[in-house]
Amino acid sequence: MQISRAVHMLDRLISDAQSAAENLARVTEEILSDQIIGQACGLRLSCQHRQALIVPIHATLQRNPWCNGAGFASYAPPTSVEEGYWTLEWWFQEGQNIRKAQLEQNQELRQRLDFRAFDWFGQPARRHKPFMEGPYVDYICNGAYTITAAHPVLIDKNFAGVAAVDLLVSKLDHLILPALVAIEQPALIVNGEGRVVTSTCPQLRPGSLWKDNANGQIVSDNSRALRMVVLPHTRSSQQPHIATGQFLSTGDCHLP
Repeated sequence: MQISRAVHMLDRLISDAQSAAENLARVTEEILSDQIIGQACGLRLSCQHRQALIVPIHATLQRNPWCNGAGFASYAPPTSVEEGYWTLEWWFQEGQNIRKAQLEQNQELRQRLDFRAFDWFGQPARRHKPFMEGPYVDYICNGAYTITAAHPVLIDKNFAGVAAVDLLVSKLDHLILPALVAIEQPALIVNGEGRVVTSTCPQLRPGSLWKDNANGQIVSDNSRALRMVVLPHTRSSQQPHIATGQFLSTGDCHLP
């Protein structure tokens, strides 16, 4: 009963995040449908496009209380007359207010903190498929442990950019941990690589790697970006084998 409840909560949260990114991508495609996008080319937003995008971005944040940030990212490569340009139309929740992140104005900083290095952008750009990345330290936007659901924005089948939504790991803890505690067995949530997102087991800290050595049972859909694992009660000398780690880079924390 308690395991099923926790699994349902996790699956619902994942589905909501993926659906929010997809819906935002679809509306963004409609707004940008008048743009001509070449292969492997992004775009620069006009003032009219930016104003139009504010409505669905704000709606995404308002409809989803778990959502910390949402927006659109694109990279326009350099041309003979213009330098490359990083577009990041990003808004975030701050208390009861929705604020714009002032990230795009400093293009020199954007070049150093190139979001193309993150899989939430790179995977949809290369594969034209949705992707969920995390946990990772989002040093571009919020500086916190983050899970990002992203969906490609395609115009005439050409990649224009990514619509994305952020879920903070701290928010996930707030929503899921009570249900994990109620299971009354050590329980944890891991990503596709086995990196711990949250856990009720003190020996399995967020950021560490859970090594599947038959000590745990995956109780949620194994194809999901995040999975729930329930461990047997063990003595301290028989704790599951883990590799302690930190959130050091996006390369450490990819989802499949």
